[in-house]
Amino acid sequence: MSGGPEPRIPAGARMHDDLRRSVNRWQSLVIALGAVDEFTTEVVRLRAAQHHDCHT
Repeated sequence: MSGGPEPRIPAGARMHDDLRRSVNRWQSLVIALGAVDEFTTEVVRLRAAQHHDCHT
């Protein structure tokens, strides 16, 4: 027992190549948006970190 939370994605899971390309393209377009205020940007960043189990 490691004492940490169980991973939400099984070890060895892999994203389909078509989905990976689509997500990468979408993320690039979102990053290029300039009309999102700093507060909303931070809320989205924190939510994404939570979703991806990122602890930074």
